[in-house]
Amino acid sequence: MRKSGINSNTPNDFLLGAGVVFKNFKYVYSKVEVTGGSSTQPEGVLKVVADGTQESDTTIQISKLTPGVSFIGIDNNYTKPAVGDYVTGAWTDDEAHVLGATNGGNKLSIVPEITPIEVDGATVEIKGLNQKTGETGTLEVNLAQHTVESIKRAIVGKEADSLIKGYTQIETKSLIELSDYLDNIAFVGTMTDGTEIIAILENAICSSGLELDNKNKETSVCATIFKSTADFKGGVFDKLPIYIFYPNKAAV
Repeated sequence: MRKSGINSNTPNDFLLGAGVVFKNFKYVYSKVEVTGGSSTQPEGVLKVVADGTQESDTTIQISKLTPGVSFIGIDNNYTKPAVGDYVTGAWTDDEAHVLGATNGGNKLSIVPEITPIEVDGATVEIKGLNQKTGETGTLEVNLAQHTVESIKRAIVGKEADSLIKGYTQIETKSLIELSDYLDNIAFVGTMTDGTEIIAILENAICSSGLELDNKNKETSVCATIFKSTADFKGGVFDKLPIYIFYPNKAAV
């Protein structure tokens, strides 16, 4: 009998560090032009095929370029995707999409709500009689970087005509507006082999408020909690729009 759960893949399957948190994260497809009219598929790109076509590692169905989620889209210059195009994709990991500097790590929680069905005579939970009746998805970010935008998100606030010159005046709002939601918030963690796990929570709103604990010789950190919500447009109200992308790895 084995004395340990360690196996040949174990060294590559650890997550290191606090990871990075992004806002309105997106995987953008761009068209790749083939020079000289060559019909040979360039290395490292995908060929667009019709929906319903069996995909391979080097092809992608056309509908997957615009699948109706917040984190996948096409480049602004690529307006009319067509079958036969060659495309390549990349994450928008530029500075504009980083939520901010953190201190103390980040905490991702995706928790199903499970309700046991009670029946007479049963004093324990029974396999097959547990039902999923809901779920929550949150990402707690220990923000050390404080900006006008981060404060507005935390307090569900808005900018107002400032009473004092040289300052931006921020006030709370009485109603939550659609603009208070981020399209998504994403956590990207790096594994020991250099690959990345990505968790994306769509329609994210800050639910934690603003609390700053300020001390001498310590960075002031605000524990900011974002929660995923369903969207009326999606028409799905029994599960949250949460996506986890785990890297494909070659067998060792």
